[in-house]
Amino acid sequence: MEHTTLMEKRVIRHTLHETFHDYLRERFGGDESEVTQTLDIAESIIPDMLNQSFGTNYGSIYEIQDVNDIEEFRKKIKAHPVLRSQDMASEPRFTEVLRDYRLFVKALNSNTIPIPVPGETDKTNPLPATPPSETASPKKRLSTIYLEGEAGEAQEVVYRQRNMELRQACIDHFKELHGGRLVCECCGFDFKRAYAIEDEYIEVHHRFPFSQTDGEHPVDATTDLVPLCANCHRMIHHGMGGRGNCMSLDELKSKLR
Repeated sequence: MEHTTLMEKRVIRHTLHETFHDYLRERFGGDESEVTQTLDIAESIIPDMLNQSFGTNYGSIYEIQDVNDIEEFRKKIKAHPVLRSQDMASEPRFTEVLRDYRLFVKALNSNTIPIPVPGETDKTNPLPATPPSETASPKKRLSTIYLEGEAGEAQEVVYRQRNMELRQACIDHFKELHGGRLVCECCGFDFKRAYAIEDEYIEVHHRFPFSQTDGEHPVDATTDLVPLCANCHRMIHHGMGGRGNCMSLDELKSKLR
């Protein structure tokens, strides 16, 4: 009986591993390297860290199925002097991995992610192997999620790296829209033509600044970011009194003479 119970737990754990893997793969745009890093920290590091630091007794991260518990652990890590330092130095951060896992559990609880039943399609193989990763190059990051306060907490390596990836994805998207030209999306100024430069000089504007959002909010490179020249970028904020606020791109265009 005990053997059966352990086998059932193993099957459930494997199933959630596969489902979380697929969720992360979709979330990270097929970047298998980032999926592997996140899974490794979630499954191999975080359970032991929680057990040693907070007296829990988790055999697997998949035993944590309450999104409130997951968020509470994120807060505890940030408040812990030693763990917070380790968190800031890790790649990816423990709190980022827990955030991704919380969103995964939230999606599971809302039934937006189907959970495959091991052995349902093959009775002789109740523990299917992980599908081989695609050989195609991973897609460039097009989106990420920032949390209230984390963006200004510290410009850690991960945050800067993701900012640059989002910036480049935004630039690539709008260049494609304009036949390879990179121009200000308000006034149409083309730095490359005007100054005979070779680099992709432009400022990238957040349509929805952190100061105008609360809590957890996604940032998508194609819908939430837009290339602007320095003048238009300054004006889109100046028109709303600065302090991080901004008007919409359409409002800025309507004011351009």
